[in-house]
Amino acid sequence: MFLLIAVVYSVLAAAAAGLFLTRIEQDAIATRETQIPLILSQTRNAVKVERMSSLVRAVFLANDRRLERQLQLQIQALAQGFGFDGSSTLTIGSRKVASLAKTIAATRQKDRDEADAQAGVSALEGSGKSTAGLVAYEEAMRILETMSKEVSGNSALVADDIAGGIQRSAVAVRYLVIIVLIIPALFVPVFLLLARRHLAEPIGAAIRNLHRIEKDEALEPPQSKPRLKELALIGDAIVSYGKTASELRRTNMVLQALAEKDPLTGLANRRMFEKFLAAAIQRSSAEWGTAVLLIDIDHFKSINDQHGHPTGDRCLKSLAGLLENIPDLSNALASRFGGEEFVVVYDAPSSDHAFEYARFLCRKIELLETQSIDGTILRFTASVGVSFTTSPTCNSGDLLEKADRALYVAKRSGRNRAEVDRPMMGVGRATG
Repeated sequence: MFLLIAVVYSVLAAAAAGLFLTRIEQDAIATRETQIPLILSQTRNAVKVERMSSLVRAVFLANDRRLERQLQLQIQALAQGFGFDGSSTLTIGSRKVASLAKTIAATRQKDRDEADAQAGVSALEGSGKSTAGLVAYEEAMRILETMSKEVSGNSALVADDIAGGIQRSAVAVRYLVIIVLIIPALFVPVFLLLARRHLAEPIGAAIRNLHRIEKDEALEPPQSKPRLKELALIGDAIVSYGKTASELRRTNMVLQALAEKDPLTGLANRRMFEKFLAAAIQRSSAEWGTAVLLIDIDHFKSINDQHGHPTGDRCLKSLAGLLENIPDLSNALASRFGGEEFVVVYDAPSSDHAFEYARFLCRKIELLETQSIDGTILRFTASVGVSFTTSPTCNSGDLLEKADRALYVAKRSGRNRAEVDRPMMGVGRATG
């Protein structure tokens, strides 16, 4: 009788395990053939969106028609040549951005033509960018932000789908444990001991591995191969799920890095900087305020014109390497603000401290050596504008504007120097 019960139970358990294994295999095939390609597709889309955002910002900040044309052609190539893996929304958005970039460039050229007819090119540099160009730039950045959110949202949906599949498998394993353990316990202790050794321990190891997958921990190696082939296959399937989950987490980390890092210098990008600045201002108090140091490489356009853009990129990377290792600053963040501009924000005790540190940076930058493409050693300088606040309600845009005014004064006063914003400073835009 006992043997008959054991045989019937074994058949039922094998059937249940077989059904469960079939479902895991189907889920694994669907994940490998559908969801992983989607994740890779979203990764490519994220890179393209971030690249297009950098190019649009460069078009808006550029003051050279030839450079604007080169950047515009790159944007059009991204929008029309590469596509966005069949996503009509992203494709339409990229084409709109390309059109807006063309509008920006056309508006800038119109402004230059009008300035040439009136007071010369210098008048254009002092007057700033036209309203039409600014509106087109803001609309392009809004579309790119929407595209970035769509890419992130699609990745989150895929991740949630995979996580849901893992959770459903864990629930099914738990139910299988209940069935496998309770039924033998109703008959004989011997059967329970056998079930514990040949069923419970392998399944328990599988459940522990599922928990380890949820916590992103290393999987527990099996002490021995389960005697039942079905349980061995389930264990192998869980290991496969663990690898898939780890790959998903790594992909999400890559997407996060793409959303927060400047691809050329590796510093924080403007989006991450704005979040950090808002949080820093909220921490401000009478004892510790928030300092903003806006850094602009002097005569950067001349470096690009004389030595080529690759050498200019090396200068940007060299300065980024210096700023990335900021010593003795509290809650500091260095980021690339756009073009040849960088910005440092940190918790400072006073504006005098921020000013002295800005002067220190000017001296350190002056000592940097960068090798050009032809092998010559270049040195460059930078000007720094400083602003400071102790008010937790200060507007971040106002704080940046003050730093920009101070940078303008530093440029106008001879460059390679630091200036702090003063109430009577003239308003302008620092260039060169």
